[in-house]
Amino acid sequence: MTMINPPQAFSKSMVAAGVTPPLGIAYLAAVAIEAGHNVKLIDALGEAPEEITEYKSGFSLRGLNFHEIVKEIPKKTDIIGISNLFTFAFPIVLDLARTIKDKMDIPIVLGGAHPSATPRETLEHKEIDYVIISEGEDTLIDLFSVLEGKKKEGELDGFAWKEGHSVKVNPKTKLIENLDEIPFPRRDLLPMKNYFSTKEAHGPVQDKWTPMITSRGCPYECTFCTPRLWLRKYRLRSAENVVDEIEECIEDFDIKEFHFEDENLTINKKRTLDLCDEIKKRKLDITWQTPNGIRASVTDEEMLVKMKESGCRHITVAPESGSERILNNVIRKHQKLEDVTRVVRIANKIGLKCAAYFIMGLPGERIEDVEKTVDYSTRLAKEGLDEVAFSLFIPLPGSELYDKLKADKKLNYKYEDLTVMGDLNKAVSWSEHISNEQLQKYRRKAYVKFHIARAVYHPGNTFRSMMNVLRGRQETKTERVLETFIKRYTG
Repeated sequence: MTMINPPQAFSKSMVAAGVTPPLGIAYLAAVAIEAGHNVKLIDALGEAPEEITEYKSGFSLRGLNFHEIVKEIPKKTDIIGISNLFTFAFPIVLDLARTIKDKMDIPIVLGGAHPSATPRETLEHKEIDYVIISEGEDTLIDLFSVLEGKKKEGELDGFAWKEGHSVKVNPKTKLIENLDEIPFPRRDLLPMKNYFSTKEAHGPVQDKWTPMITSRGCPYECTFCTPRLWLRKYRLRSAENVVDEIEECIEDFDIKEFHFEDENLTINKKRTLDLCDEIKKRKLDITWQTPNGIRASVTDEEMLVKMKESGCRHITVAPESGSERILNNVIRKHQKLEDVTRVVRIANKIGLKCAAYFIMGLPGERIEDVEKTVDYSTRLAKEGLDEVAFSLFIPLPGSELYDKLKADKKLNYKYEDLTVMGDLNKAVSWSEHISNEQLQKYRRKAYVKFHIARAVYHPGNTFRSMMNVLRGRQETKTERVLETFIKRYTG
């Protein structure tokens, strides 16, 4: 089998994507190899992060181009799997599949969040033969049995395929209960040295680093997100299993920095404390962070202190909005702003760097809601918040808000238009009350007000950030972004 991490949509003013090892296909490769199958992994982004190719719709591709990828595919491979995490990347994946099919007649299977949410639509394209829906390890092994004639497609859980001119879909019904049974992702098949040197992670980077997943799923019901694709089932790896993987990374790659990309690392307090204790028990000299966010309502001072003692240096909280109306009625976050404020205050007190995520341009959002978000982020700056990200809402297939927009016939866009999500020079509003121009104006205003408040109330932290950028040192995501931009525009 050949597994492909495709090239990435890119523009100089884009900040959201980053250059991060693809753990999803590294996990699948581990499972396939353990089952006795040969795997070729082509990491188009990781193999050539400095290679930029003109594409279309005002953006480029970063990584190996399509023809370079095709040259790396073994002629005798029996199936090709392509990872498709993000909706805006689907046109890239589809064009890559077309290029492959022009050169070789090999079945292509897609996996990831986008095809999991849109299996029928995905399989309407003749270039795509199969879709693995949701968690893929068990289904991939069953797919090998289909290719060997030992099973029929209809026997597979979480799988979509074609029968004649029709598309058949078996929804996902079963997830892996014991995550400790899954082999560690095969980082040795990835160009880890390139990720170390590029230093464009989801969070700040100071040393050799890797992302890591210690749990799967999310039990909450935020309307802008897609937890139902994973059956809203939250599962944990044991602390011992996680730290075993940390030790493997230290031994094999001399990695000293770990980025836990869980949906929410702190939901289970006991496991969080156990993880911290296990790191300390083994006397591991590491640092770690939670760039994907933790839920403030379930995080207390005892946890944060233990996290810092075990090497945590940076956390991210996700208030999403400063408007209670938006939180309760639009996105159903079920989180109180005072909980976020409390966590930020504790983090500042004990010396943990802290970032906050906000979303703007949501359906139903009004100017007064955006102004509350701007004001709340400024209050957090006074409490000691180190940085913010004001992201733009995008309708994700599989989310409740996507379904509502579709039902209201308001989804008049092309997938590649969604690349705006990470571009600081563009803004698209999905609110009937806020124009694109107003949204961009308030987004810029939010960043300016936050950083002015931080400079006024915490001038030492602001000066430290400036010096970090000059020295090429990253303690916050903002410093990482500034360092990246300086490299892009002066390199």
